[in-house]
Amino acid sequence: MSGMTGPDHTRVGTILRRFLTAGRLIPAIGLLCYAVFLARLMGACAGGSDQSGYLNLARLLADGRASVAMRAVPELPPDRMPAFSYIPLGFGPNPDHLTMHPSYPPGLPLLIMVAARCAGWDAAPGLVMGLHALAGLWLTFILGRALGLKAAWAWFGALLLAASPLYIFLSVQTLSDLPAMVWVTAAILFAWKSRERTWLAFAAGAELSIGVLVRPTNILALLPVAIAIGPSSRRWLALIAGGVPGAMFLGGFNHAAYGHVLATGYGGHGSYFGWQCAPVTMAWYALWLPVLLTPLCLLSTGLPMLWRQGPVPCACLAAWAFVFPVFYLFYSFSHETWWFLRFVLPAFPAFIVAALLVGQKLSARLTTGLRPWWLAAAAIVVLANGALWSRRLHAFSVGRNELVYPQMAGWLGEHLPSNAVVAAMQTSGSLFYYTEFPVIRWDLIEPADFERIVATCSAAGRPVFAALHKDEIDGAIKPAFPGRLPGHWTKIGTVRHMSVWRFDDMAGAPSTLGSGIGPR
Repeated sequence: MSGMTGPDHTRVGTILRRFLTAGRLIPAIGLLCYAVFLARLMGACAGGSDQSGYLNLARLLADGRASVAMRAVPELPPDRMPAFSYIPLGFGPNPDHLTMHPSYPPGLPLLIMVAARCAGWDAAPGLVMGLHALAGLWLTFILGRALGLKAAWAWFGALLLAASPLYIFLSVQTLSDLPAMVWVTAAILFAWKSRERTWLAFAAGAELSIGVLVRPTNILALLPVAIAIGPSSRRWLALIAGGVPGAMFLGGFNHAAYGHVLATGYGGHGSYFGWQCAPVTMAWYALWLPVLLTPLCLLSTGLPMLWRQGPVPCACLAAWAFVFPVFYLFYSFSHETWWFLRFVLPAFPAFIVAALLVGQKLSARLTTGLRPWWLAAAAIVVLANGALWSRRLHAFSVGRNELVYPQMAGWLGEHLPSNAVVAAMQTSGSLFYYTEFPVIRWDLIEPADFERIVATCSAAGRPVFAALHKDEIDGAIKPAFPGRLPGHWTKIGTVRHMSVWRFDDMAGAPSTLGSGIGPR
């Protein structure tokens, strides 16, 4: 209509720009909403191998120990059984054949132990993982601002990370990958900030040492930290001073647990690295990184165009984005499944900030006044894309699936007699954490060993059960995996996709041991 004028695009752009950049309130609300979102999905507990391993080690550290006695059938002590008969997931046997050591580094267990003193053992895993998830977003924003991103762009970078299916997947279960990323990011950020305040180099050293305690390969972050610190001897001395206490603790723990300051619980993992892994892992990176970080991450390849503008930040980001993917390029597990890209998660903030620095520079060359709309529209697309892929990759349900482990332990505690013996594999670590039952590793004994176990338990009046994941049933108690647990078994209960079985006898006649137990 002739009497009406069109919208004032300049004014609209100014309002939106203020909306996107002013906002301390809006990002704070966003972080709060994300915290609620994660709380609804949270399933951090003693679950499978890694998840139970970290929590079992946290309990040991709380007791001041680096090893623990095997929980054996009293009539069959460990030194009379095959070495791994009583070793749950997350542990390895000691040379004395009576005790066992943890397989994982102490960083995340230490953090859980501290949280447990404040919030209790049930709440501690979720609290630690949730706080790290929020800290990762905040640090990505601060990093972006420190390296030259405008506020709106920096918050967009945090959104890219928050919406990643991998980030969500790792935020809601007890795994060390997310804490590893957070402490690496903090160390590099503080190392960069130490150019303004020297004492921050001490904090960077402490954060890097915590990162190495969480995952020893985080020592790779020393390269970008060194670039960020620069040539100042004062900053280097502060960095070293900050890292010494953590290094001393790690050496002491390794000596106590494994007999040498440089030993780890990972054992012979060097055999899992090989040049032949590189081509397939490179293709895996090319396939999945654009899914997990959106195709915007490809902009990071344009980082050299910013070299003249800031060579040191470019070198730091390039080294950071280079060392982790290249190291794990040769790891045989990196391309096993999409979520094994968790090993390169510590490099994600570098990819994001580098890509957005390039995007910010490219957008500055455009003359349109509606650029703020682009970020708003892009944020909606990123959220929708993240939700789609997270649902498709089951990132939203992994926490709920982890909770089946304490649920299974609770079922066994309620329904099994206190003198029961349980055969398990996938649930073995969680059963060691949540129950007092002796756990037999069915996958690491021979049929003759099992026959000796049931004969001894029968003579002592101890009923034998099996707690099995759905994928274990054929291998444990059916002929497809000939005779690992020979004999007649009766299913007595189900906990979602896991089941509980009672051993009757070798001939198939129902046993009177535990016969009063029925399906729940």
